Amino acid sequence: MAQKLSWYGSGRLAQVGGGAFLAIVLAVVFPMFAPCRCLSLMSNKLLSRCLAAGVLAAAMLGILVPANAVAQAAAMVEAGNSGLRDDIQWLVDRGVIGYVSTSTWPIPVSVLEAALETRKKTGLNRADAHAILAIHRYLEDQKSTRYGITAQVNSGSLPQLGFGSQSHAAATGGAYFQGGNDSVAGKLQVSGLLDPMTSKQSKVSLDGSYVSGRFLGQAVYVGQLAHYWGPGVDGSINWGNAATSIPGIGLQRAKQTAPESPWLAWIGPWGYNIFAGQMLHDTSVPDARVFNMRVFARPFKGLELGASRFIEWGGEGRDNGWSAFWNAVTGQSNEYAAGRDPSNELSGVDVRYTLNVWDNPLTLYGQLAGEDESGRLPSHHLAQVGVQFKHLVGSTRVQWHAEAADTMARRVFGLGQGMPGTAYNHTTYKNGLYHDGMPIGHPIGGSGRMLSAGVTVVPDDFQFFSRYSFRVMQAEVNEANQATNQLFPHSARWYGAEFAYSWVMRPATFSAGVMMLRRTAGNFDNAYGVLFSMNVPLGSAR
Repeated sequence: MAQKLSWYGSGRLAQVGGGAFLAIVLAVVFPMFAPCRCLSLMSNKLLSRCLAAGVLAAAMLGILVPANAVAQAAAMVEAGNSGLRDDIQWLVDRGVIGYVSTSTWPIPVSVLEAALETRKKTGLNRADAHAILAIHRYLEDQKSTRYGITAQVNSGSLPQLGFGSQSHAAATGGAYFQGGNDSVAGKLQVSGLLDPMTSKQSKVSLDGSYVSGRFLGQAVYVGQLAHYWGPGVDGSINWGNAATSIPGIGLQRAKQTAPESPWLAWIGPWGYNIFAGQMLHDTSVPDARVFNMRVFARPFKGLELGASRFIEWGGEGRDNGWSAFWNAVTGQSNEYAAGRDPSNELSGVDVRYTLNVWDNPLTLYGQLAGEDESGRLPSHHLAQVGVQFKHLVGSTRVQWHAEAADTMARRVFGLGQGMPGTAYNHTTYKNGLYHDGMPIGHPIGGSGRMLSAGVTVVPDDFQFFSRYSFRVMQAEVNEANQATNQLFPHSARWYGAEFAYSWVMRPATFSAGVMMLRRTAGNFDNAYGVLFSMNVPLGSAR
């Protein structure tokens, strides 16, 4: 466990040929995502030059930069791995490793490695050692040059109602190839969907594909990675991972460390994420773009503060110029006549505070997001609150959580009367904040409410790294009966339960579970299903 992690081994593809592989990935992925268009203002000729330059840059970086040119890894970790998030939170909340925000995904591998390098060397219990080893092994797998297959089954076509990723179809199967070096890394993931859950989804997906690089202490990535912005366990009201990932280009810090200047040291460890992308299959405004921003910091131990903005703008038939972009970013949307708003946005803040009760982390968190703006500040708020408690039973880790989310604008758990039909919807961008018909924000979509509680048990298992989880949910969904939410197109009330088990047979990983949703009122079909997923590497490229 204490041994130094190596980056991609000594294979020739890992050190030299990785550049050729990344050039292929970028040649396939980059044109399909067209991130340059997300910033618009480009002719087709200029766009073609941009794509060609990107492919050439990837090849040159991968071939010419030696594997030991920098100290940190270039790979990215997208949202969706609940076990990894639990391991990180256990160690960070107990002060075992350096700071890593689990409220902002994707996370650069370099951030995790930097946090592990500063870990405590003494006073660790077996649960701490278990979590550290689990993260080490995960990073080794992410940094290896390999190819493999993935498969997911969702027999009841059940919606994803939490952080953990699951198939957005009855079944999903795919293949991937990943590789690179310390300066540039990438992954090409191609999946096929059997019986997609919504009418807007494609039957072929590039979800999980990306190319990333490091420069001047920053991490840049191009691709289609799942994002998740917020402290919630079972959802984020700002940007979650319940929908098809949005393709685009992102930028963030390669390490979440405190400023070196004594004048700014009070900020504490901090980071940011800027993302520009383009929506897929938007029928009301084709080629609509997004520009999203998040900043977070830990001013003192235990307290994390975050602020996020999700902006949808431009697209076919809309103003795609710099003036429209500037008006959207500066919050001047309400200065336009009805139907001519330059953007559809959701902005808000979140807080996560952890205190230790007899060395057991107790965490309180909340998130507030404004669906509209007034005086250039968020208004018409959506809200989420929750609590987590982690403790040991012998050497077994146990984590409890309870959470409430209210996605009806201006209701905030009964403090206001509410505005049905406002949240995640827009008069111009009539598809709202839904991607492929699935909520970009909280998994239940707008104009609803969800209560959830659960427990995760991580035994002292150093062979299979097994973990068990159980949760119950109760929700009121889509009280405005808006068809933009294709997962819950009608007003309904239901309760649900889920049991899941995950394990590792290295290098393969597996998870299996059962889930049920049962209607108590409204228009909703009872749903039951088996959930299964696996990731099986077939070999390493040398």
